[in-house]
Amino acid sequence: MNVLGLSGGVKSGNQDGAAALVAGGRLIVMAEEERFIGVKFANGLLPRNAARWCLEHAGIDISEVDEIVFAGATYEHFESILDRFFHFHFGHSPAVSLCDHHLAHAASAYYSSGWDEALVITMDFSGDRRSTTVNAGRNGHIERLAEKRKPDSLGIYYSAVTQFLGFQRDSDEYKVMGMAAYGRDRYDLSNILEVTGEGYRFHHGFIHGLVPDQPSPSKQESLFDSFPVQLPRRLPGKPIEQVHYDLAASAQAQLERAVLALVRHHVERTGIDRLCLAGGVALNCLLAQKIRESGLVREVYLPPVCSDAGLALGAGYLRASEEGERPPRLDHAYWGPEHTAPETRAILDRAGARHLETTDPAKAAAEMIAEGLVVGWHQGRMEIGPRALGNRSILASPRSVAMKDRINSLVKFREEFRPFAPAVRHGNGPDYFERYVDSPYMTQTFTANEQARRLAPAVVHVDGTSRIQSVHRDTNPLFDDLLAHLERLTGLPMVLNTSLNSLGDPIARDASDALRTYFCTGLDALVIGPFVLRKSP
Repeated sequence: MNVLGLSGGVKSGNQDGAAALVAGGRLIVMAEEERFIGVKFANGLLPRNAARWCLEHAGIDISEVDEIVFAGATYEHFESILDRFFHFHFGHSPAVSLCDHHLAHAASAYYSSGWDEALVITMDFSGDRRSTTVNAGRNGHIERLAEKRKPDSLGIYYSAVTQFLGFQRDSDEYKVMGMAAYGRDRYDLSNILEVTGEGYRFHHGFIHGLVPDQPSPSKQESLFDSFPVQLPRRLPGKPIEQVHYDLAASAQAQLERAVLALVRHHVERTGIDRLCLAGGVALNCLLAQKIRESGLVREVYLPPVCSDAGLALGAGYLRASEEGERPPRLDHAYWGPEHTAPETRAILDRAGARHLETTDPAKAAAEMIAEGLVVGWHQGRMEIGPRALGNRSILASPRSVAMKDRINSLVKFREEFRPFAPAVRHGNGPDYFERYVDSPYMTQTFTANEQARRLAPAVVHVDGTSRIQSVHRDTNPLFDDLLAHLERLTGLPMVLNTSLNSLGDPIARDASDALRTYFCTGLDALVIGPFVLRKSP
């Protein structure tokens, strides 16, 4: 059965539109709409370009799709909207069905994990009027055990803190997480987020405009008029003071306490000791570390697409499983667009971009990184999800702490407190990180040991943690080659890895996007396919 899973929508609050083609229960291709239109999150859009690319890359016509599944069971008249949309843009519409938002999140994590049995917790702002669900995955089936409804929401809680600290909700929550390392947990927020024996209770009386059966306010609107803490709200663009760092630390700590209570209760209730997480709140990598190190569960799994983009994957998996086509374990995240060398050369020539061609791009990049250059790296099929995993990356040596400030100020144009992540060969992970486990999707933080703090200070945050990517030769041999070259050149099988984009842009999809990032930022070089560009000889 060919199933096209979709996320996104037609209202301003809908975001992260994506398309995923699942055939016979297996993911074939997946892409996110923002990468095609150049607008981050692709708010209020259905994934027309992503869906078209998925069909073209898979070599099938829209008439060969058996069903379109959209994650939005409570969206009124949406089957009709999708039917008309596909007739208008594609000339034909397959059968259309809707599935539950949080069930799609759960499916994206449970089936991707490859586990027969797992506790599956989904947490976000809201979706289909729910905000948190707890599920049991057993033998290919997902059973709902408990749920909370909007506005009793961990996502709303963290979004409100994000707005209070002067940032954009549904976008900048990771900034609050990064700020937490610079603060002290000194504000009692239990009057806002209460930790209970079964998990949490969000005291949302100060929140307005959020009722269970109505759409949420747009991103440009305030969630509250006053926030129940005794300090002034930070306006966007104003200086960040220590009280703001302390509030971020307190908010992060309270979130961790609440989720640990939720996990503890349901592990004790079910006896299941493997945990899958999905939804926007699951993108909080510090939270994932706290759960992993709590001793409550044996293993924690997060898919590469925890955000609403992952709904497209989950929707496809759900429909396939209903037909008895159980999805297999997801082994990697490289399911997006790729470009041939002739296609890339044509774009470079059209732009008048001077370049050399190499037979060993991994070696060429490693030599420049060892030299101290900041290198754009554009290779193979694009990653799904918000993290660059070695195919659409900016790479640099982690050996100098000054590299962090250099990239923040001259390449990414972002706040100085923002950390960078390391990519490390999987076999070397235990040499540098405490209690290391495989982390291929950059979804969890780990405590760096003394050797990592000494040799790779640019990728160790002020709290001593690093959000690592474990690199495997069988899933990305070219990136593994690059790390092997770096180990020979510098003695360190590790590289600073951040996404190939600049402030406010989606991750670069094709050569044109990569060139714009290269020429408009402080990147020193770009290795794109077999071609090498360098701003100085």
